[in-house]
Amino acid sequence: MRFPFWLWAIIIGFVPTRLLATLDYLIVPPGGPGGYLLDTALVLAIFLVYFVYAIRFISNRMEQLSDYVRQMSPDVPDDGFRIPFRLANILAVWAVLLVAITLLFGFPSPATIFSEHIAVIAYFFLILASFLWVYGYSMYAIYQAGKLPLRLKPFTEDRTLGLKPFGTASLRLASIYAVFPVTLTFVELVTLNVEIPGGITISLAPIKLIDMIFSVGLILAGIALFFLPLLSIRKRLQEAKRQELSWVTPRYTTIIKKLKEQISKTPLEDEANHTQALADELTMMRQVQQDVQKIQSWPFDLGVVSRLATVLVIPPILGVLARILILVFLHL
Repeated sequence: MRFPFWLWAIIIGFVPTRLLATLDYLIVPPGGPGGYLLDTALVLAIFLVYFVYAIRFISNRMEQLSDYVRQMSPDVPDDGFRIPFRLANILAVWAVLLVAITLLFGFPSPATIFSEHIAVIAYFFLILASFLWVYGYSMYAIYQAGKLPLRLKPFTEDRTLGLKPFGTASLRLASIYAVFPVTLTFVELVTLNVEIPGGITISLAPIKLIDMIFSVGLILAGIALFFLPLLSIRKRLQEAKRQELSWVTPRYTTIIKKLKEQISKTPLEDEANHTQALADELTMMRQVQQDVQKIQSWPFDLGVVSRLATVLVIPPILGVLARILILVFLHL
């Protein structure tokens, strides 16, 4: 029997972390049963379950985008957007993460390998590397899609020329990323202490400038990750707009010149009819020019931008403001 996906996610997230944490506790016993149940391994396991679901979510979204791309460009191979799960690539990302975390926090001493759950953290970064590989490749695939010979829709039907699904896909990726600054904000909001006896105590954490700077950095990174995959799509929209204007603008200019010449002549009945025809054509070309000018520079509208702000910018800001207000009222 095949296990349901949710069960696989729980197994991947909780079983290895709990086994590794148990091995650590056999060598360095915890301070009490609360320390065993509510520990670093539990927090990391919850994140790992999220990473597994995020990998599946991104893969499904990219398959849907691949189907749409094949409609716009039948020459695209069937596996053009399929994310390659190569172990060598994941291990390479894992090695980079381990080196980076070692450079930031230093190499762990032998005495802290078991007390700091180094094995659990290493496993966490392995699954994180898988998530980052899928996330990064998806961004690369969206960017490469903008270079394909896509059959764009007429500007009279769609102001994004049929490229809006790429903006939506990029928004989905940014939404997946948004979990990090949102979670970080709420983690920094309180401090959780497990005391045996005494239970669990929750207290407000002090406001730290470095935490606020880090949160702002995560928000800016999320905004950049939303726009970067769409740069090639933006270029296609700009090129299509220039191509349409390349014939509209000269024709519009020619009609104006003819209309000026016609108006300067002595008005006769035939010339008056010709002037009216030029005026009608000028009105038509002006409307076409205005329609071309409405071609969007990015494959999304204001609604997408507002959703991006909702999932990425607003929650951390509200979290910081809530913490400030709570601390202010407590000191009154």
